[in-house]
Amino acid sequence: MNILQFNVRLAEGGAAGVALDLHQRALKQGWQSRFIYGYGKGGKKSVSHDSIPHAEKHTPQLVSMLNLALFRVLNRDPFGNLNNLYDRLLATRGPVVLHFHVLHSYWLNFASVVDFCRRLKAAKPDATLVWTLHDHWSITGRCAFLDGCDGWKTGCQACPGLNNYPPVKIDLAAKRIDKKRSLINTMLALGCQFISPSQHVAQAFNSLYGAGRCQVINNGIDLATETILANLPDAQTENSKPRLAVVAHDLRYDGKTDQQLVSDIIARGDVEVHTFGKFSPFAGANVVNHGFLTDKAALMRELNQLDALLFSSRVDNYPLILCEALSIGLPVIATHSEAAQEVLSKVQGVTVDKAQASGLAAQRRSELAQTLFGASLSDFKQRSRAAFSGQQMLEEYVSFYQSL
Repeated sequence: MNILQFNVRLAEGGAAGVALDLHQRALKQGWQSRFIYGYGKGGKKSVSHDSIPHAEKHTPQLVSMLNLALFRVLNRDPFGNLNNLYDRLLATRGPVVLHFHVLHSYWLNFASVVDFCRRLKAAKPDATLVWTLHDHWSITGRCAFLDGCDGWKTGCQACPGLNNYPPVKIDLAAKRIDKKRSLINTMLALGCQFISPSQHVAQAFNSLYGAGRCQVINNGIDLATETILANLPDAQTENSKPRLAVVAHDLRYDGKTDQQLVSDIIARGDVEVHTFGKFSPFAGANVVNHGFLTDKAALMRELNQLDALLFSSRVDNYPLILCEALSIGLPVIATHSEAAQEVLSKVQGVTVDKAQASGLAAQRRSELAQTLFGASLSDFKQRSRAAFSGQQMLEEYVSFYQSL
């Protein structure tokens, strides 16, 4: 089986984690797999590039920089295509699977990608198109995260959040949405099979493009994380105060981290808050800012010593940080969101309102396992490890590939 995974980033973000894990598990199975990514930090080669076999940086730095600058006024990426892969794919013997993940965010001109797929399918009928939707970009005129907005249902007439990712200065979403949806319908006509890690994204997609058009395969923890989990020592959480984790790439973004909720917990003084991410706005005698940890093992070791993870994002799809935290036996205190509800339901967990979250933050790990998951700490941990198996995710995807 020849598989190409496509994602804008190689090893940064949840979508990259899923794509990279599928790539590495495929190689481990002895299949032909390549990972095609757009760019790393600053448009350069990813810092992880040399450590990942068969990874290919696709986009010149100038293209990504131009797309970054022009997207803010055009609401689309004007440059970037996959044309340099055409001859190679045409010469590949046997079936080939093109598995797309995140294609937006300053990487590719979407119309060019669809034209590439059209030409490839015409010349190589055994080429299969698969697209995993890690966010809501496929249903909106511009942005990837809804953040409570349902304007996509009426054509994105007046965007209430120009700073919603990817941000713009001029709102052209209403002018872009029909063209984008037409292109996605073209992909469907080409036989592209759509998948989402979450029910709520699949349901939104199917409401626009037809019942059953998008199937669900949940995310699982990756190979590297499985190895880390196997070597983690038993947690030691007997401290003077309960210790709470707050994790986000950019801790300033209120869509990912409820600033007021975290600040209120800090101000109360009875909980030690540990933040992991860039640009922490939180400070105090009971705050420990660890910064952004690029080493997953280091992050897992730190989380393993805490009592709970506070998850207050309104914009995530199927957050891997929840799967990872639960798999190390770390209870998650999550405020209400479709993403959190869907992940926690796999381990009989529940979401709570902000007032409840604030109160629960003062509980210890074993208390939270019983309160939120109705289980002892050891049973909760075992249940979570089984629920988020990465091997199970691979088997579901492989079964899906083979059924096409």
